[in-house]
Amino acid sequence: MELALPAPGPKLPTYFRYGLAAQLALVALISLGAYAGLLPHSLAALPHADLIGHAVLIGPLAFFLDGALDFRPVYRGLPALRLAPLLVIALAGLEEYAQRYSSRRTSCWSDFLADVLGICLFSWLARRLADALR
Repeated sequence: MELALPAPGPKLPTYFRYGLAAQLALVALISLGAYAGLLPHSLAALPHADLIGHAVLIGPLAFFLDGALDFRPVYRGLPALRLAPLLVIALAGLEEYAQRYSSRRTSCWSDFLADVLGICLFSWLARRLADALR
């Protein structure tokens, strides 16, 4: 089974926009489920599985947002510092901090670090994919 990628050209931003909408809906549903107590706090069979979940759920938000914003830099003189990863890092930090006020969630630095690593990896992958398809 092969991964179907969009053809190069003007359809690439549309791919990123649709992906962003789908990923945002998925993350919102999982987050709501966690706040409502519908999801387990941990999996005994897989220690630290929540860290992988953080990276794999939050990272794609940066992937799709970076592509949707056409890899816009924060500052033109520094193209490696892009807007989308910074926005997603800020939102992930806010959400992680907000967990301190929930009795059903726990806030910790390792979760935030996993978010940041996923964001860095997936935003790097987004740029590589877009460069390969252009």
